[in-house]
Amino acid sequence: MTTGYGTKLIELIEKNPNEIARQWCRDVKTNAHTPAFHNLADEVLIPMATGFYGNFREMFTTEHPFEAAKKIFGKYAEERYEQGIPVQEAIYALVLMRRHIWLYAEFQAIFVSAIEHQQAAESLNRTILMFDYALYVITERYQSLIRSGIRRKVGSIQMLIPGGPIRAYHHLTLGALLIGLVALIFFAPAALEAVTLHLFYIPIVLAGLWFRNGGIIVAVAIAALLILGHALFLAHEPFVNDIIRAVMFCFVGGVVTKLKKGLIETSSILRLRERSNGQT
Repeated sequence: MTTGYGTKLIELIEKNPNEIARQWCRDVKTNAHTPAFHNLADEVLIPMATGFYGNFREMFTTEHPFEAAKKIFGKYAEERYEQGIPVQEAIYALVLMRRHIWLYAEFQAIFVSAIEHQQAAESLNRTILMFDYALYVITERYQSLIRSGIRRKVGSIQMLIPGGPIRAYHHLTLGALLIGLVALIFFAPAALEAVTLHLFYIPIVLAGLWFRNGGIIVAVAIAALLILGHALFLAHEPFVNDIIRAVMFCFVGGVVTKLKKGLIETSSILRLRERSNGQT
């Protein structure tokens, strides 16, 4: 049940949500602790505050403040996360919303007598309790969203890293591509034009992504086959172009292999971070 002093504070907020929100907006756009809010338009920021002030009565009077906090501040956390706002700034922006309630109340002098000041202190205690729940809910929700993001990133990276039942598919695909290239080199050397030779990069890139050091091994093998095929069937033509292509095959194979190692390291880091977040 709402007491008289609580009703006075709630009524003040409900009558003046836009004015309090505008004061908060000016503050959060210039505060050194909320740089992520500085470039947001007033049309984006003010509804954040008016939405909070519009729910103030429900949070203040409910018999289940934590459940109300989960509903209201869980949504607040999700929206700020989607906007790319760091958790510490999202929390501090909320602290500023609370501060501007009391700054506005003091400006309007709604608590004048000594008794009313004592009542104001009791209102403040209730408001602090609400915000204690808010901080917990926002932090927990941010952690949950971060963990979900990590799982998606790890899943995307795992698509490029061998293992599990798809390993046999990798072998079969790469084997078929290499057989096709060998057939081109030894049975249709005249077809090895510049456009056709670009197809040679496909097995090099796939091998680099699917197998450890696969990019380098396949690139060297294809380069050797290309030079051998030239020596056997096109010896009357200059070797320069095919030598340059062979060098490029090896270069691309080395780059893809290095990128693959970076993907593996990133995957390991993301998994460790996910385990760490799961234990907190």
